[in-house]
Order: sequence, then C-alpha cells, then structure tokens
Amino acid sequence: MKLPLRLEVLQKMIAYPYGHVWDCCCDHGYLGYSILNDPSIQGVVHFLDVVEPIVTNVKRDLENSSFDNERWKTHCLDLKSLVLPLSDKKQLLIIAGVGGDLTIDFVEAVLRNNPNTEVEFLLCPIRQLYKVRVELDKLGLSLVEERIVKDNGRCYEIIYLSTGNKRKLHPVGDLMWDLTQDDHREYLNQNIQHYQRVEKQLNGAASPALAAYLEIKKLRAAKQP
Repeated sequence: MKLPLRLEVLQKMIAYPYGHVWDCCCDHGYLGYSILNDPSIQGVVHFLDVVEPIVTNVKRDLENSSFDNERWKTHCLDLKSLVLPLSDKKQLLIIAGVGGDLTIDFVEAVLRNNPNTEVEFLLCPIRQLYKVRVELDKLGLSLVEERIVKDNGRCYEIIYLSTGNKRKLHPVGDLMWDLTQDDHREYLNQNIQHYQRVEKQLNGAASPALAAYLEIKKLRAAKQP
C-alpha cells in the first residue's frame, strides 16, 4: 500500500543506523512495514499500539509475510510505560497522528522511563505545534531536522529530535520555512491568523507565539529577492 505523503517523508528522513526503530501508535502498521522493506534501514522494527485488536492484526500480517521474524516485534502497551531494550546503538521512536498534548506526554514519559538510553524522536503532531516545540525544548531535546509537508490538503510539521547536542529547537521552526512555496506561505498565515484570534479572545495570552510567527514572516520576506 502506498503511504500517505507525510508518512513517506517520515521514513525518508530516517538518517542513522538505529538498533531499534519504534512505530508508535502504529494503527495498521503501514509505516513499519515500509521501514522493514527499506534495505537502507537496519535494526529491529517495533510495532506498538495500546489497542489490542490492532496489535493482533499487525502481528498476524507479519507472521504471514516474508519478513524475517528477527527483524520485527509487536507490543500491546501504553507508550507512556515503555521501557526500551538495552542496545549499543541509538533507538528511534516515530510518533505521528496524535495531538500536541499527548505527543508531549509520550516523549516526556519515554525520557523519564529511559534516562540512560540514547534515543531520538521523529514527530508529526496534529495540533499545538508551538506548545509542542516549547515543551520539548524544556525537556532538553535538540533539533536534527524539520520539514513542512502538505498531505491531503493539510500542512504538517515533521520534527526530528535528539537527546544529543544538536541545534536548539525553535518555538515555530527556523529551518523549515521557504516562503517562495505557496504551501509554506499558506501555513504560516494560518498560524498567524489563529494566534491573532486567540490574542483577542485571551487578552494577550498568545503574544509570544504570535510574535514568533510574525518574526518568521518578517525575516523570510526580507530574504526574498
């Protein structure tokens, strides 16, 4: 099955030889299957979801596939309780398709439960991107890469994060914007308009977010020919 564009981009962004790759909240498992089919991505691929019928179906399909049984594992559990296996290589957790607050809760729990594990995250939250970025920066995570992807008429941010010493995570992104692209301009203006509405409703509570997006618009516009 062809992946939705945002999942396809997530897979292509995987940049390192991980010992374990976790497809979290895996749903039908399409991303994990595609990763297993990619010869450039090594390590064990884990399919994790809290819904038992989902995990049962994924496990059945994997058992009936040609994939080496040593290359995959399935897990029915809450990501907040995950304890990662010992590994001499980095581990990657992919979390896509959940809201901002839940994304923050998941990442915070993984870091808390695995304090001595070298772990990285590929995230594609649905909402609250400003809050996600601010809170994950507080957790000490740093940026590997970030992208804007338009999929099925909607713009998504993909944020690649590390516990290592990389680039500081910007609250509205500082690498991903290219305002020569219509999708990027549309997405930036949507965020500005959203926080302008929030600003009026909450009497200034949205000021930091609104100011950050306006600054991106100002700086990027100044760089355009």
